[in-house]
Parts: sequence; structure tokens; C-alpha cells
Amino acid sequence: MAKLTLNQFQQLFSQASLRPEDTQVDPTLLNGIIPGGALGPGAAVDVYRTGHIVRLTEALGETFEAVWWVAGDEHYFQLAKEFLLEHFSTSYNLSDFGKTFPDFLDRRQPFSDLPFLGDLARFEWLFKEVFHLPPHTALTPEQFQEHPMSGNLRLAFGPSARLFRSSFSVYDVWKARGTTQTSLPENDWNQPQWLLCYKHQQQVYIKQLREPEYLLLRHLISGASIEESLDRTLQEFTDITATTVSDLFALIKQTEIVTQLEIGPAA
Repeated sequence: MAKLTLNQFQQLFSQASLRPEDTQVDPTLLNGIIPGGALGPGAAVDVYRTGHIVRLTEALGETFEAVWWVAGDEHYFQLAKEFLLEHFSTSYNLSDFGKTFPDFLDRRQPFSDLPFLGDLARFEWLFKEVFHLPPHTALTPEQFQEHPMSGNLRLAFGPSARLFRSSFSVYDVWKARGTTQTSLPENDWNQPQWLLCYKHQQQVYIKQLREPEYLLLRHLISGASIEESLDRTLQEFTDITATTVSDLFALIKQTEIVTQLEIGPAA
């Protein structure tokens, strides 16, 4: 029998370490295993398989702490196992594992009475991403005063300024994680939310927005001028008030999420 190349061995070993319990290890791999002690080749591979699953389950739980809390230990461990058997980790950094977990939960829908689980996981992944972003240099209040907040002015935002929307109150659920609460009444989560997530001085902050504010800020972050952003927002919210606009720009200045102001060509 031809000797396995390193690449072939790695592929077979990876498949064996993530295989379902009721499947067999490829005999070609077992022939190349030299176990230690009293273990046979199959048992040696299973030791690694068990440890690999545990490490990935823990890594997933560190990111999706609220999902774990909502699901409970037994259901979370089962969901995590199903997920990692379907989605191999391809990064050397365990913190990268789990990006597709929200989509998995949307497809799986493990709790018919808790339809928000996918969005909750999506929020937790966003929070993790923002937490690991580098800091940015924000504009000073004096720099803001150099241009009126109107017309064809465009605002450049720091990379950590992220928007999130959900049909469910996932931020409220996330804040409750780790408590001794034993149930989640529908009134606790069945309301839409529009959120601004950003990082300031190594700390991640969440601000709740109203839908018109969210839409206006989304247009601004996309690179539209203030005038263009207002026009687009007014198409959906004809009753938006000057106070709402003023409050949003006050929030933008307060959160220090803008890095540059630019006078662009008139629309």
C-alpha cells in the first residue's frame, strides 16, 4: 500500500476527527496511525475527535454566549455539535469559527416559540467583530464646527460604526444573558429593534435608534451626502421631523464615530 502524503493524511485525519459517531474511520488512515499505550488506532483517533469537538464547542460558546443561555446546556451542546459536523473550521484562529452559525440557526429553527435565535446569534457575531476592530481617530468638536451639517457634506465613519436591525428585541435578550431568568415571555423579545454598534476607547457601545434615525444613518454611512440621505429617508418617512434629524446628528457627534468631513459635488 502506497504511503500517504502529508496532505492526504491531514485530510483523512480531519474527516475522521469530525465524523458522526455512527461512521467508521477510513482504514487507509488507521493503517498510518501508531497509537500510544494500550489504545488501538481507532480509539486514538476518537480521543482526538472528542477533544476537537469540545474545543470547538467552547469556542462557539464564547462568541454566542446569549444563544447558549437561551438554549440551555443540553440543547446548546447538541446544536453546536450538529453545526460543527456540518461546518469545518478552516482557520488557525478559533475565534474565527462560527460566522455561519446564525444562518444555521435560521435553517434549523430549534425552538418554534423562540424564532429570534438566528438574529440573536447575528448580533453576537457583530459584537465580536466590532470588539476586535482597531480604534480610529475621531473628529474633534472644533472640526465639526468647520462645516454646517447640511447640503452636499459627506461624513466618513470609523470602521467600528455598524448598524443592526432585527424584527426582534435581540439586544434586550442579549443583556439578560447569564441571569437566572427561566423563561422569555414573548413581550420581552417580540418588538423590532434598530441599533448602532460602535467602539470607543476599547469599549463597545450599543445605541438604540428609531427606524427613521436608523435609515438616515444608514444612508450617511453608505457615503451619501446629507442632502441625499435626507431625501432618501423622506421617501419612506414623510413625517420625519427636524428634531429627529437634529437628535441624530447630536448622537453622531457624541459617539465620535466620524473620522472625516468632505464637501462633495452638488447632487
